[in-house]
Amino acid sequence: VYTELPDAIYLPVKGPFEVKRASKVVVAKKDAAESVYQGANLYAPGVLEAKGVREGDIANVVSPRGQIVAEGLAMMDGEEMVARREGLAVKTLRSVYAVPSVRELDVYRDGLVYDQSLPAIVAGHVLSPVPNWLVVDMCAAPGGKATHAAQLMRGEGRVVAIDRSEGKARRIVENARRLGLKNVEVRVADSRYLDVEMEDLAGADAVILDPPCSALGVRPSLYYERGEREFASLADYQRQFLKVAAKLLRKGGLLLYSTCTLTLEENELNIAWAVEKLGLRVRAQKVFIGSQGFTELGAFLQRFEPDLHDAPGFFIALLEKT
Repeated sequence: VYTELPDAIYLPVKGPFEVKRASKVVVAKKDAAESVYQGANLYAPGVLEAKGVREGDIANVVSPRGQIVAEGLAMMDGEEMVARREGLAVKTLRSVYAVPSVRELDVYRDGLVYDQSLPAIVAGHVLSPVPNWLVVDMCAAPGGKATHAAQLMRGEGRVVAIDRSEGKARRIVENARRLGLKNVEVRVADSRYLDVEMEDLAGADAVILDPPCSALGVRPSLYYERGEREFASLADYQRQFLKVAAKLLRKGGLLLYSTCTLTLEENELNIAWAVEKLGLRVRAQKVFIGSQGFTELGAFLQRFEPDLHDAPGFFIALLEKT
């Protein structure tokens, strides 16, 4: 679809479809329900409640707020769904939307593909890391941007992928192993302190920072859990990571900053602050598929708007240490 993205394959989303109401219900966690909404199967770790459900029953999968996302076949008893930490709980028969189940294909298991949104793929090409670079991904889970960087570097150099959660770090390890990447190193740490705790990362050629955000751009989103007051506090939190990112970079090194949200506070205003306070300057983006950002720096900033681009809401900035 986009000649600028030679490694991308477009998968269409079909729907919406009507889902019949069933007599049995399996309540899924919000993130699991959003995956099932698109046709994914429901696995035991994503189940909150399944009262009265027996193996072989036809049941609705619903969100914690009761929104029906799919109709499926129970693959185990409800008590087992809640108690187990792995295993297929509900095989989806009909969902509101349908996306090809990439993770069930041989090409996925063989490490030939990684499922990622269009804006996230664009972000990797905006950075365009080259072989033999040291790249630090400060908030790396589940590993999409880190593994993409490693592939663009042709397996040469180092990509250090960091997450503060051991469970999330394991997911990065699993993804890197599945993709056959040997130049991805995974560490568990709070990235706000990397400049003092991991001196070997100083002088990085590039830093990837996709910090925790309000996630207003995520699709699908069955409902939103954050309040407006949190935007400013999240921006302050993100600036803690930005400070460290600037310290890690060598002179001339590149910072790829991205979020999956739409607020000015977490996007353009953070970039303006970084330019003013951290010795960074914005760089033009060589792959530009979205829209320009806002503020006086907008021509250098890339936004994806769900209503304009048929993609998740997303923000991308590329900065250079001066």
